Amino acid sequence: MVTFRSVFSSFLQCLDRNRRHRRLSVSSRMQSLQSIEVLEVRTLLSTFTVNSMEDNNFGEGDSGDLRYIINRANSLHTGTPDQPDLIQFSGVTLTQGLHTIYVGQGSVGAIPLPDITDIVTIDGTTAGGVDSDPSLIVTLDGDRLRGKANGLTLLGGNSTVMALQIVNFPGNGLLVKSSNNKIGGDQVGELNGMPNNPAGRITVPGPDQGTMVPQVLVRPPEGNVISGNGGDGILIIDQANDNMLMGNFVGTDITGLIAQGNRGDGVAIINSDGNRLYGTTPPDDNNPFVFYNVISGNRGNGLVIDDSDNTIIYANFFGLGADNNTPLGNRLNGVLIEGNSDKTRFGLNIPLGNVTAANGRNGVEVKDSASRTLLMNTFGGIAAFHPEAQVANRRSGVLVTSDGGGKFYDGTTLTTVILTCNLSGNDRHGIEIKGNATGVQVSQSVIGLETNGATAQPNQRNGIDVSGKASGIDIGGFEPSVLGGSEFPDEDLAALGAANLISGNLWNGISVRGKVQDVKIINSFIGTNVTNTGVGIANGRNGILVDGTSDVQIGLVLGALPPDGEVETHVDRNIIAFNTEAGILVKRGQGNSILGNSIYNNGGFGIELEGGSIGSLPVPAITSAVVAADGVTSLIGTFNGQANTTYQIEVFANSNVGAGNGQIFLGFVNVLTDSTGLAQIEIAGLINPEPSSDFISATATSPDGTTSEFSNVIQATQPD
Repeated sequence: MVTFRSVFSSFLQCLDRNRRHRRLSVSSRMQSLQSIEVLEVRTLLSTFTVNSMEDNNFGEGDSGDLRYIINRANSLHTGTPDQPDLIQFSGVTLTQGLHTIYVGQGSVGAIPLPDITDIVTIDGTTAGGVDSDPSLIVTLDGDRLRGKANGLTLLGGNSTVMALQIVNFPGNGLLVKSSNNKIGGDQVGELNGMPNNPAGRITVPGPDQGTMVPQVLVRPPEGNVISGNGGDGILIIDQANDNMLMGNFVGTDITGLIAQGNRGDGVAIINSDGNRLYGTTPPDDNNPFVFYNVISGNRGNGLVIDDSDNTIIYANFFGLGADNNTPLGNRLNGVLIEGNSDKTRFGLNIPLGNVTAANGRNGVEVKDSASRTLLMNTFGGIAAFHPEAQVANRRSGVLVTSDGGGKFYDGTTLTTVILTCNLSGNDRHGIEIKGNATGVQVSQSVIGLETNGATAQPNQRNGIDVSGKASGIDIGGFEPSVLGGSEFPDEDLAALGAANLISGNLWNGISVRGKVQDVKIINSFIGTNVTNTGVGIANGRNGILVDGTSDVQIGLVLGALPPDGEVETHVDRNIIAFNTEAGILVKRGQGNSILGNSIYNNGGFGIELEGGSIGSLPVPAITSAVVAADGVTSLIGTFNGQANTTYQIEVFANSNVGAGNGQIFLGFVNVLTDSTGLAQIEIAGLINPEPSSDFISATATSPDGTTSEFSNVIQATQPD
């Protein structure tokens, strides 16, 4: 089905496979080559060697303990953005009993490490012994410190910190107040390279079926472990722009399978733009090993983006362990996007989507005036390609309350786009849109099912719940997609028109209630499986519930298709079938149009209007119908409505006589009532693509957009 071909389309061939090569730096401040001796000094000053795991500020020349080395690098300050100074650990050999620097325990007393003002690469992979045991990693332990002491603080910018474990500091594990730093690394190698989870493969029908999805290694060779700290694991703040996090475990132990949460958020990005959380790039298309950031087990949120623009988040686990299976939920949200943050990109094509599951609140929350937020290929409440995992978010997969702050994607009124996501298995809703949420589009997504689109993974309440004063809500497969426009001109992201699939949820597929305005539901499968082959995966109550809301558009716009006798497949139609109760239940509210849909085989009526929504609108009465062998259908009937008023009469064919069905939309005609309110219905030349479906029904829609229930069903006769 088109939906899942778009959801899981792989763009691995577009990924950058360049690998970073380390070079020893040469001081940019020494330009003249006056002698061989001067050149040698310059080269030596750019490389600093840690040769002691003590913390005594002890050293000589460019060797010593880490505190001495940081002070030495800061004082010489020879690093440049092109050639950072190198802090290496080649002077020590790690063992199980000797791999930790207890900061503040030595003769200098309980004093934090100095801030790093030089431009440096701190490389834990250079220590002896790291190749022999996955658990051996250079560890900085701040348990002896007090106050708000941080582990490392980057002030110089353009620096790299990799292959360190930073734990138990009373403040933040890593404080970044400068730009263009790299936390972790993208080098793919053999170091500790045994995977701790099986690779998955796409199982959804389509050209991408069988595509490999990535494994995650026990510990990324260059990633950091930043856990158990008193503040945030990593805090990026105060115009610290364009930093990159790659392949880190934040809030877990070194295996990525046991929670050792930071007391604050895992990663917090505040008032800083252009930061990126990336899984590393895979080495080739056939074996895409990807080192994810695992940001789980923290006592706050996994990730916070606050008043920060142009943040990109690809290939991360928020709330799961590194095996894509073990629940290690962050206590609050997996991800929180707040303030006036603009243009957050959350996920790209597989394998660069994100998983946010098992969190104490929502998988992702978008609030305040956060604008132009794109959530793409997000697995919310379900492990990617591991449906047996019990990893529900305790609230909803995605919660949107943001009003967008008046910023929209070009040419649209959209501020939040949820595209090609699987949001299933959550303790509340798959998607919750409420408060003053404005301009939200849900497109080409799966809600309530496993990734195969054929097995229920229910959200415990509604698939999509829209309430409060939300406005401008579009639910459906839309073409063109916002990705086909000018917002992302450099990316090969085609506009696709695939449907949503909303089935298997314990309450309603979609619930729209309260003072919500301007809601459109089109091109969605509600209650079916991915292929819509007559196999239902019922929502536990209704396909769609409208309660107290007016002017909801379900299906086509009023008068969209003329009865020209041609068979048409229109992208706007919904298929609403196999749900436990009604296909569509409207409790209260006027002007709710239900046009051009396929509604059948639901446990209750296809369309059910309760007292507050019926008004004085009756249903048509069909008196006779004729269907020819080639499917050409005509009918005769009557309609009683308001005097001198035009109504739209829609006609449907059904495969059985069951009441309240409108399975195959055939077309419509406009009728004008006379002074008594009576109109004759005569329609000829409708084309029925399935002549054996010869049970005919109809609906009426008033000028204000209110649609009636289905009429009586009459079996068409063959012409003489």
